[in-house]
Amino acid sequence: MRKNRKSSIRAAALLSAVMLLFCPLAMGADTPEALADTGLSAQTETPKLNSFVNDGFIQVRDLEKVARDYEKVPAEFLWAIEDQEDMTVEEFEEYALEYKLPAQYVQRFIDDNFVFQQGNTYQYIPVRDDLTRHSYNWDNLTHNDWTGEKDYIVDAQSRAVKVIDVSVHQGDIDWEAVKADGVDYAFIRLGYRGYTKGEIFLDDKYERNMRKAAEAGVKVGVYFYSQAINPREAIEEAQFVLEHVEGWELGLPVVFDIEGAQNSHYRTNGMSVQTATDVAYAFCDTIRQAGYDVMLYSYSKFLIEKMDLSQLEEFDLWMAQYYHVPFFPYNFEIWQYDYQGQVAGINGGVDMNLMFLDYQPTTPAQ
Repeated sequence: MRKNRKSSIRAAALLSAVMLLFCPLAMGADTPEALADTGLSAQTETPKLNSFVNDGFIQVRDLEKVARDYEKVPAEFLWAIEDQEDMTVEEFEEYALEYKLPAQYVQRFIDDNFVFQQGNTYQYIPVRDDLTRHSYNWDNLTHNDWTGEKDYIVDAQSRAVKVIDVSVHQGDIDWEAVKADGVDYAFIRLGYRGYTKGEIFLDDKYERNMRKAAEAGVKVGVYFYSQAINPREAIEEAQFVLEHVEGWELGLPVVFDIEGAQNSHYRTNGMSVQTATDVAYAFCDTIRQAGYDVMLYSYSKFLIEKMDLSQLEEFDLWMAQYYHVPFFPYNFEIWQYDYQGQVAGINGGVDMNLMFLDYQPTTPAQ
């Protein structure tokens, strides 16, 4: 099997949408004309990130309304503001400190900084103006309270596809049941590098997952969890992936998974921003040069603090952020929104993702 013989994710994703939603969409080139022909709107203007702030003021009724999404917003805070009509952003930030409001709740009203909890205070990281912005409008985001699943609905049509990602930690997966539960796409962990000694391993369930998923008709991509500490090691990881992906048909990209060190024993502990950026570039470029679609994965705080995204914009991005409504203004194609999702055929929790339908991987050389 030729390594470049891959299914078009764009056509396949919309085939799923047709089956699920009876929506006669067909994906072609992502020009405005092609999108118009399919019924997809070409988003040419970046929507306002924050619809709750006007002229520097926040309406108290909006604070109260959004608080319903977050169980940890203390009642004492809502009592303290109930007699007010509005407040400035600066006043809201003072309330946040006083009442220890959840960071993701605070983030809903802050659009020029990323907001992270840091002990008893908050860390504010400015949003960069030099990075390409996405054009998603989160007013279109829906949440199923019963299943916990999210969707992105525009003009009564789903514009996103449900994707899971799995590894040996999910055990022996019943892929027929997974498929029957509405999962048409999955990322499968191919391997990983050990976080102390740095040895490279194949995921124990990799070949089984690839085989069983294919038999069930689930389109797959693969990911590699990196602990590379320099570009040479990243290239070594990429070559390991290329060796083991040969012969398998992919409907999703090869993904480089880079995450922060969980403690001082991790070999990547203390790695500089430039080194992390160089490592990611080396892996992704090696995969791309081999003719495969490639993607970068990490969680939002690592992407913001520990990488220079301006050097990586040529690669597609899969962003993890377990928020009720995401805040990540920069361009990304897949959002991982939960790590405890429930899918038939899988015992225990599984990562849940939305892949947006205007995503089209680069076409590999034939």
